[in-house]
Amino acid sequence: MRYSYEFKKECVELYKQGKWMEPPEGVTQEAFRKKIRYWVRLVDFHGEEILKHKEQDKKWTAEEKFKWISKVLVGNSYKSVAIEAGISSGQLYNWVNKYKKFWV
Repeated sequence: MRYSYEFKKECVELYKQGKWMEPPEGVTQEAFRKKIRYWVRLVDFHGEEILKHKEQDKKWTAEEKFKWISKVLVGNSYKSVAIEAGISSGQLYNWVNKYKKFWV
């Protein structure tokens, strides 16, 4: 499900007030709260602009990818590095696996 910038922003603001937004229909409360906590971490690290939808299919240079891959390889968690990079942990996981497959 794709949420609007305004909706995500409202969820983060409520969370910071100690309140929770009701989950949308078809989404479990646990999964929705986990998503909100993820948005909060993104906002704390990057600011509210990170909640806006990004351009599709952003092209990352090899140097940009290696910057994030190397942080994982030295022991940082996928989740913390992905939040810092502003990408999904799944995307980062794919980059690391490809790097390991072809270079290690």
